[in-house]
Amino acid sequence: MTEPVLQPLFDTHARFLALSPSSLVFENRFVVRFLNRLEPEIPAKADYLHARDFLRDYAGWETTYKAYRIQVERLLLWSWLKKGSSVLKLTREDAEAFLGFCREPDMEWVGQAVRRRFIAGEEPGELVPNPQWRPYESLGSKAARKLADETGLPRQAPEHYKVTASSLKQAFTICCSFYDFLVGQNTLLDNPFRAIEEPGRFFEKRAPSIEGKVLNPLQWAFVIETAEWMAHQDAERHERTLFVVATLFSLYLRISELAGRPDWHPTMQAFQQDGDGAWWYVTVGKGGKERRISVGSELLGYLKRYRMSRNLTPLPQPGENVPLLLKLDGRGGLTDRQIRNIVQKCFDSAVKRMQAEGRGEREIASLRAASTYWLRHTSASYDAPHRPLRSLQVDLGHAKASTTHDIYYQSVEPERTPTGRPRRLKRQ
Repeated sequence: MTEPVLQPLFDTHARFLALSPSSLVFENRFVVRFLNRLEPEIPAKADYLHARDFLRDYAGWETTYKAYRIQVERLLLWSWLKKGSSVLKLTREDAEAFLGFCREPDMEWVGQAVRRRFIAGEEPGELVPNPQWRPYESLGSKAARKLADETGLPRQAPEHYKVTASSLKQAFTICCSFYDFLVGQNTLLDNPFRAIEEPGRFFEKRAPSIEGKVLNPLQWAFVIETAEWMAHQDAERHERTLFVVATLFSLYLRISELAGRPDWHPTMQAFQQDGDGAWWYVTVGKGGKERRISVGSELLGYLKRYRMSRNLTPLPQPGENVPLLLKLDGRGGLTDRQIRNIVQKCFDSAVKRMQAEGRGEREIASLRAASTYWLRHTSASYDAPHRPLRSLQVDLGHAKASTTHDIYYQSVEPERTPTGRPRRLKRQ
């Protein structure tokens, strides 16, 4: 058998949901061709259908589907192309070898950029595997990529693939779930991943860390001031930008807690006032659990400004079932990706404003590397010296106080007073 060229197996969330549950009738013909090339030495079609059945159980939410798709697809490709075996025949030793491969994959399996899985073919409506796609990506630092884009210099290809401990742990967890599924379907008797002794040796157990993921006061000041400047320049587009940045920061939100989930979409009534006059943001967090986050007076100011830009009353009324965020065409709801793009454009503009002021590269570099999640870490880090551990834990949505303590309190003074939410940082 000639080893097929690497190619993706599973497409976007929407196209995955459109597939026939029990057959390959509506499958991309290039995926079927790939599977056929592995037969009959390897029962690739049967493996593929088992994997697809498993992924369907996790397709209720697009982000979850993507996370599970990555790991299951890697397992299938490794089993077929490196081991030369069906996934149903993998042993404990094979499971360990796969985790080792995830830690140090062949560089031929590693791409230098995130690529679309399928691209337009020659026939109308035809989608063909992207030849530049790879199962793993080694992107280098975001700051280096941004700087290369700004200067027009070529990006340097990483010499080695760097994997995080959390990524390896995710691979192990998802593969365990896949084989538990197969055992539950009476397809297998045993789970080779659960047979691994001390799986923690494949991924170091480290205390959570936010090192390098917090904007310094100068950078945050530029970000929020840039958002305000953008809103002043183009209110129709960027009052939303200002509200998104301020809300993610002030409420320590994960993106899904602002974008919504399959069973919950935020409306204006997510902001609620209690009988004592205090305001809360009611969201659905990890595990579908509702949580209430205290809203400070400064965010209320941004909320009023944003609502007035939408011709609404300054503050939400009980039962106001209006979408919290709108697309520019007036339709309700933004996806996780759209929110990330909004924040990233603000970060990029802040970098340009820092450059225009003559700020040095040392002051700018880490802002280039920043992602939307940094707003959560930055805000919680600023608040930790001024808030009780329990209050911050609840607002962050951490199940354990030890998680909040290990991430945000180890580096601050032990004596703290409940002085409330800190003010937005402005440059002096």
